[in-house]
Amino acid sequence: MNKSKLKSLVKSAKKALKADIKLGLIKELKQITGKLGQESKKLSKEIEKGAEKLAKKISKEIKIDKSALLEPVAAPKPAEAVKVTTPKVKEKPLKKVTEKPE
Repeated sequence: MNKSKLKSLVKSAKKALKADIKLGLIKELKQITGKLGQESKKLSKEIEKGAEKLAKKISKEIKIDKSALLEPVAAPKPAEAVKVTTPKVKEKPLKKVTEKPE
């Protein structure tokens, strides 16, 4: 794998990590403010801005393992179809059951 593809993979992994952190922070903080009864548009906007800044700082500190990105992901092989044969049984026609009048 050449260097530019590796850089691209690392960059996309960091971007995904940052988005995951941001969404997690927003979810938790909004849940807490909801419990406290302090929901408002202004507070919600402030939470989103703060979460984005914090996610950016955290994602910068985290190092992406390049060797994990290099390993090709092996797709699981589909199971081989096993042909099951059942013995053929001749069915006898059912006898008609008539009710007897009492």
